[in-house]
Amino acid sequence: MSEALPPLNSGDLVLCDFDGTIALSDTGVEVITRLDLTAAWDLEYQWRRGEIGSQACLAAQWALVQLPRERLEALLDGLPLDESFPAFVDLCRSREVPLAVLSDGLDLYLYRMLARLGLRGCPGEIPLPLANGCLPVFVNHGEWTPQGVRVEFPRSSANCSDCGNCKTEELLALRPGYQRVIYVGDGYSDMCAARHADLLFAKSHLAEFCRREALPFQEFATFADLVEILD
Repeated sequence: MSEALPPLNSGDLVLCDFDGTIALSDTGVEVITRLDLTAAWDLEYQWRRGEIGSQACLAAQWALVQLPRERLEALLDGLPLDESFPAFVDLCRSREVPLAVLSDGLDLYLYRMLARLGLRGCPGEIPLPLANGCLPVFVNHGEWTPQGVRVEFPRSSANCSDCGNCKTEELLALRPGYQRVIYVGDGYSDMCAARHADLLFAKSHLAEFCRREALPFQEFATFADLVEILD
């Protein structure tokens, strides 16, 4: 598999999902599971069946998380991350390849979890800014309130309500000037954007989707696989 792929080079753009990809599980799903929020699971299944959009699902689910901030942060700090992701970031930087995180999760936990890997995230821009030591992130906004976590969607699309953060619009806006867009993901929110990638790395639900749709992809387990394949 690796012999058939050109190595990472400065003409590439790499876009990575967060939940289930950099974080080894979906953070929101982990939270509602550990808090045993049955109503939040009902919302999750409605979204997966296409009965409600991602925005409605996320906003309603996080409003149910009635947990003191320090207890929620302690829960988040115990969730596993892909410890090989920093090595992949280093590879991209060494080849002068722009890398950004596209997430339909929340900045409320994403930046905190990146920091556990020794990485600093910053709000992404289109086009991507010059490398300044931070990792550009495109993500929904979450804010602590006494009534639960309030969610806002500054990167939603007027053309589609399926996702809170439209990864497809971001991919298409970022891609001009690059020879190859490499996309890395695992889940439902990656399925639309995956169709527009030149090279796709997929696992879990995204890999199942690619098989059903006969969409070419490379299967992976961790970012250590990507380092081996693209170095």
